[in-house]
Amino acid sequence: MSDTSYAVYTRAKAKYGKRLKEKDYKALLNCESVPDVMAYLKQNTHYINAFGEANERGMRRGLFESLLRQYQINEFDTLCRYELSVGEDISAYVAHKTEINEIIRILTMLNSRDERKYHFTVPRHIAKKTSIDLNALAKVENYDQFLEAVRNTRYGKVLSKYSSEEYKQIPITEIESELYINLYIELYSAIDKMGEKSENEELRSFLDTVIDYRNFLNIIRLKKYYDTDPATIRSHIIPFGNLKKETLDAMCNAETAQQVYDIMADTRVGRLIDKVEYDNLDELEVKVKYKKARHNMYYSDSPSTVMISYIILCEIELHNLVCIIEGARYKVDKSVIELLLVY
Repeated sequence: MSDTSYAVYTRAKAKYGKRLKEKDYKALLNCESVPDVMAYLKQNTHYINAFGEANERGMRRGLFESLLRQYQINEFDTLCRYELSVGEDISAYVAHKTEINEIIRILTMLNSRDERKYHFTVPRHIAKKTSIDLNALAKVENYDQFLEAVRNTRYGKVLSKYSSEEYKQIPITEIESELYINLYIELYSAIDKMGEKSENEELRSFLDTVIDYRNFLNIIRLKKYYDTDPATIRSHIIPFGNLKKETLDAMCNAETAQQVYDIMADTRVGRLIDKVEYDNLDELEVKVKYKKARHNMYYSDSPSTVMISYIILCEIELHNLVCIIEGARYKVDKSVIELLLVY
């Protein structure tokens, strides 16, 4: 391991050591308002520098979440600069994934006929680099306007396949699958050029497991909620992972979601299901990612694996905070919010 690789390896682990602990989540769950949540984060956690001069009084939920996302991406960016041979590719992955998250967020708003205006939460330095016209996105009121805003971006070709005339509801699950296929194709191509072969194999093995569960749950969703035919489901499978083609074909051809579950549970990678506590299948992918990424933070010697694992764990922490903020905003019982947290 080079000196720079060792530096990023130790820095990522040090940052992970400052993560929110159980006592923090307990305290945050007891906060009665969004300003209370912000005040706790500023005074007691590593988010002390996330809010600049912003005052918690009158803090809007959307701005609060935007500041948290910006802080997190800045943390990733700082870490990536320590290891240029790996960092640039991982930084590109983070930027790409952030754009996809924004696309899915606005499509969800359009599907729900939400009358609120879209406010992008992309951090400023990514907003400067993105090919997406975020100001144009903020003005869209329907899918046709959305398509016009993204037509000349890397996402235009995929999104233009789903015309507003053909679909009563925007097929978000299918669109998300296609966007993630492209994301992982780029990431795996970058991994092949990273570091030593043994390190690459460890990172690929980790991501393969994550993708296996994403494919598994996508198949169930497409089958259960959209009654999608096997051929179409097969076209949305991310072309990586440990699951064999015959297994994926069997899942696609299964008649029920339960049959898909039984096929997965009978595979080697599917045995993780019994080792993870979850209340519904939607939680399973996040719980598996958390379990594997946390293991990597303690036991992996690969800088690239540690970096990706750290990023995934930070994204899960942000998800937890968004759940807590939403719960405080809408006065949801803390026992309900606690069930949504992964830590």
